[in-house]
Amino acid sequence: MFRVVVYAEGSGELAGRDTSRQRAPGTPLTEDELGAAHLLVRRCLEHSRGLVPESIQFEEPLRSRGKLARGSMLHGPNTLRPLLFWADEDLRPDLAIVLVDADGKEERQAELDSALQNLTVDAVAAVAIQEFEAWLIADDAAVKSVLRKSLTPPSPPERLRRRQAKELLQQWSDAHASKQDPAEIRRQLVQVCDLDTLARVCPAFAEFLRRLGPVRA
Repeated sequence: MFRVVVYAEGSGELAGRDTSRQRAPGTPLTEDELGAAHLLVRRCLEHSRGLVPESIQFEEPLRSRGKLARGSMLHGPNTLRPLLFWADEDLRPDLAIVLVDADGKEERQAELDSALQNLTVDAVAAVAIQEFEAWLIADDAAVKSVLRKSLTPPSPPERLRRRQAKELLQQWSDAHASKQDPAEIRRQLVQVCDLDTLARVCPAFAEFLRRLGPVRA
């Protein structure tokens, strides 16, 4: 089993259908507890490393002072590195993913790369430009499939202004899928999107795939 933990800035990326329990670090997550970020990472691991979905096990990540890491806690080495140090080797995952938004800061990827040096766990930083939602709306066909409406952002997703992709997705969801949970819309989008399309129109996503490893023949 290939064990993975995912850290993300916002709760929307990690929210699954089942949010009733707060698990102890290292606890395997059920399928209903997986959020959009988990599902996208799983598809990326299939694409980049040739892993089958059944072999990928997501686990509850470490906490900071008993709380799930959010926002700026994932930006700096002083708060991020302790979240990637497992004193108990039995709880140490095979891979840790740190997913954050660029929010207009071009240096964020380099800063995270520096913070992730010399760890005992394999860790990959994914910096979405400008936010995770830019990747979610990058595939027009996926958006149409989920929201039942042909919708296209006004410019390539990663060229949108900060928060514009997030606001667009919210507006589209309110107009065309108002009865659906926003987290469920995100999960559906990452399940049906074409990864090659995302990589073509979103260079930051293509870089994330590259960092995960080459596609196996």
